[in-house]
Amino acid sequence: MTPHRVVITGLGAITPYGIGVKSLWNGLLSSKSALAFNKKLGIVCGQLSPEHDEKLNEFSKKYRNMNRTSLFGLIAAEEAMIDAGLLNQSHVETGTHIGVGFPDLEEIASVSKQIEDGKERKVSPYFIPKILTNIPSSYIAMEHQLFGGNWSSAAACATGVMSIGDAYSNIKYGRVKKMLGGAIDTAVNPMTKVGFQRLRALSKIEDPEVASKPFDSKRDGFLLSEGGGIVVLERLEDALERKATIYGEILGFGFASDAFHLTSPREDGLGSLLCMQKCLDEAKVSASVVDYINAHATSTPVGDKIEAQSIGSMFGKINVSSFKGHVGHCMAGAGAIETIGTVLAIKNGILPGTLNFKETDFEHDLNILGNSIKWENERKVSIVNSFGFGGIYASLCLSSFIN
Repeated sequence: MTPHRVVITGLGAITPYGIGVKSLWNGLLSSKSALAFNKKLGIVCGQLSPEHDEKLNEFSKKYRNMNRTSLFGLIAAEEAMIDAGLLNQSHVETGTHIGVGFPDLEEIASVSKQIEDGKERKVSPYFIPKILTNIPSSYIAMEHQLFGGNWSSAAACATGVMSIGDAYSNIKYGRVKKMLGGAIDTAVNPMTKVGFQRLRALSKIEDPEVASKPFDSKRDGFLLSEGGGIVVLERLEDALERKATIYGEILGFGFASDAFHLTSPREDGLGSLLCMQKCLDEAKVSASVVDYINAHATSTPVGDKIEAQSIGSMFGKINVSSFKGHVGHCMAGAGAIETIGTVLAIKNGILPGTLNFKETDFEHDLNILGNSIKWENERKVSIVNSFGFGGIYASLCLSSFIN
């Protein structure tokens, strides 16, 4: 069969900036961090403001015993479906692939305490569905009557890009006509905080405006955040037939493993080099065609340096930025948010900068953006990188749509 071209026709996001793609885009173009100091946890982190609780309650009333991750997924999916003009339609050949990183750790801890105290009969019959990481995808399929299959995957912090890439591949090779792809994580809690602190992965800076600083010489760790994003993907011919708004096109998807260490990348950057090259190979574009790299860069001393050097060795002097200076690290949801931000950059002709970046402490050949700049190429081509614990690497190649 001839592979199908796959385009992006709907976007939905929920981030520390608020609910909706508009709040994300406005935030990325601002010089204001979405992070705040959480007194209870004693760290700077990124969370959805309580002012949005009313929207969360709309779905929690409809679906009993739903956790926060599922609520976030339903909200992002609803926005994406409305944006794509697909709400309240029949979707026999539309699938759903929504990734999740962490199960509901607080629910697990609560039930463990009930069992320890001999209160087994107090445990909710919905306990198991509530902690399964495929359930957000299932709720979305139920809410929008999507019959093309629903599933979830976990690839740590690479989950968002892996999920969108898998959704893209299923359309490209004819398994379904449309897909909702993306990822969500709401893992801001005492357990993840302590766990990442024990790994010495979190920033110790207590000023939320300057704590997250990817690539900067004073970076000292990432900032834990919650959120995610969902995109509607479909075959080009279907999008044209229904005269859908096309935000951009996915040209390629690559993934790799560096088979090295659970939490640290290889010094030679092999994993990132392999996945970016595989992505270019599938996209059938050369490195010289790519204008911009949306980096995984989480604001860690080692990871940012190795990624920057890998990008430089493959692409030379290219525009690079990381959105994690603005929103922190949304774990599994990060790559989905960054894919949406990059799609908006393509559509609007603006490259958001890296908040709090001033100068690096390592040699590189990149043009690391500290501020937003215009992106004026007629055909805009970009790579979105997402890397995860366990040596997981994933890249998407996105471009402006040219028929």
